[in-house]
Amino acid sequence: MAARADKPDPFDPFGIAASMNEWCCLLKAARELKDVDEEMMETMLEANATGSASLSPEAAVKLRSLVNLMRSLNLDPEAIRRREPETMRELETACLRCAERSRCASELWAGTAAAAYPEFCPNAAGIDRLRGQ
Repeated sequence: MAARADKPDPFDPFGIAASMNEWCCLLKAARELKDVDEEMMETMLEANATGSASLSPEAAVKLRSLVNLMRSLNLDPEAIRRREPETMRELETACLRCAERSRCASELWAGTAAAAYPEFCPNAAGIDRLRGQ
C-alpha cells in the first residue's frame, strides 16, 4: 500500500526541510546559469578581442574589467560590439595595454570606478564619447 501524499512528515510538520531543499535547488540552478553566462562572455571576448586566437587569463580579466566598467556606466558592451565593432576593439586594445590594472580592479571592487575612471583609464575619452551618444 502506498504512503499517503497528504500525510505530513512527523519529523518536519511545517515542511521546512522540503522548502530548504527547494531553495537549495534554486540556488544551484542560479549558480549554473551564472557560470554559463560567464563562460559565454569569455567565449565572446576571445572571439572578438583584437584578432588573437585566444586570450591569456590576465587578458581575459582585463577585458572583463572593461565590460564591468562599461556596465557600471550604464553602457551595454554587447550592443556596442554589434553597433561599433571597431570602437570596441580599440577599447579592448587600450585595456590590454593598460598599466593601471590594480587601480581599476580596486575601483571596480569598491564600486567607485564609475566616478574615478577618468583619472586612470586609458579608455576614458572613448567611453565618454560612447556615453554622450
